[in-house]
Order: sequence, then C-alpha cells, then structure tokens
Amino acid sequence: MTVADVARIKGQITKILQANAGISPARTVNLLPTRSLQGKLYEAHVLATIIENLVSQEGLQITLIGGSVLTLRQKGGQINRAYPYFEVRNGGVLLGELFMDTYFATISFQMRGAPIRKTNGDYHELDIALLRPNLIGYPQHTDVILAVECKNTSIKKSIIRELLGFRRELAFYTGEMQPTPFNVYPTNQTMSYPNSVHMLYCSDSRISRYTENCLQFGILLQHHRI
Repeated sequence: MTVADVARIKGQITKILQANAGISPARTVNLLPTRSLQGKLYEAHVLATIIENLVSQEGLQITLIGGSVLTLRQKGGQINRAYPYFEVRNGGVLLGELFMDTYFATISFQMRGAPIRKTNGDYHELDIALLRPNLIGYPQHTDVILAVECKNTSIKKSIIRELLGFRRELAFYTGEMQPTPFNVYPTNQTMSYPNSVHMLYCSDSRISRYTENCLQFGILLQHHRI
C-alpha cells in the first residue's frame, strides 16, 4: 500500500464519517491509526461503511463519544470508554454502542458457570461490535447486537472454519428464522439465538464461494475492497 493509497483511503473515511456522524475532518484525522497499518486502516474503513449503511438504510443516528484518547482503539480488551466509540440511536432512543477491538464473554464461558477467573478460551475479540448500551467489563454473548470481523487478506478455508467456530460462541443455531433488531441492514432475520447478526468483511472476492453455507448459521459475508 502506497502513501497515496493511504491518503485516498483516509479521505474516503473522513467523508463518510463527516456525512453520517457529523465528525469534522480535523477530528477524523486523529481518530485513524497514526501508523499506516493496513489491517487497522481496513477496519476503520469497514467501520465507516457500517455507520453509513446504518444511517442510510436503517435511518439510525450515530454520534461520536469522545473519550480521553483521540485514536480509535487498536488492541483488544474489555470495554474501555477512554477510547472513542459511537452511540447508535433510533428516533432518539439509545439502541446500542459501537466499539472496536472489544472482547466478549463466550457461550462456553457461561455454560461453565461464568467462573471468576477467566481463561483464554472464555473470551474472544470482535473487530467491530454493536453492543447493548451502558455495559462495563466483558459483554456477554447476549449483549452483542452486531459482530463484525475484518479480513484484508486472501480468503482461506481455515478462515471460514474459524468464523463458524466463532459463531458457535456467539449464538445457537435455531433452524428457523428469528427477527433481528434491524429492519433492512444488515438483515432483519437470522437463524440463531440470541438473534445477533455476525458479519465478515473481506477484501477477497472469492469469499462469495462460502456465502450460502455461512448464511445458514447467521453469518453474512461481504466483499469489501478499499
């Protein structure tokens, strides 16, 4: 990725966030990674795209909540409001909060009785997560409204296997469609309980080979290049 590519992509992100979240261009420059890391830049572009779609297709209102650190989070952990995040409202009612690089407590963790001392398998990281509002610590799998993973890389079957396993820690397969909290975007129904929506954004067009299989388990695959 060249310097020109980085500048172009940052420009796209700036325009999208200014149009859909009312963020000034100067503020957006500080939000993006200071180092031109392709993966994080890709995540930021996907985040901006999701915000744009939630506004244009769902009619939701998105507001940046500042935090004391002026750069989007670049390392996973518990909910940390020192970093910027976004409030997502529907007609003034707070629907959820949009975070980056946030751990959630898994289904298997809950099935083990939610022990006080967590092991590495008790939580997993979401690249982008729309969560129920006013949470602290590790959100539960039931708190996840929208879970998004970002892969700016060639698609491999191992990624799909990982994705399917990840979904198993977010929701159970129901075999019947359940309504989601959304009307249009990303989808208004899913075959999972809880009824969270799980998405993978990937830069490789060959991701379409796996679309139908993943959809059975409530996973939406999206080809997304920057």
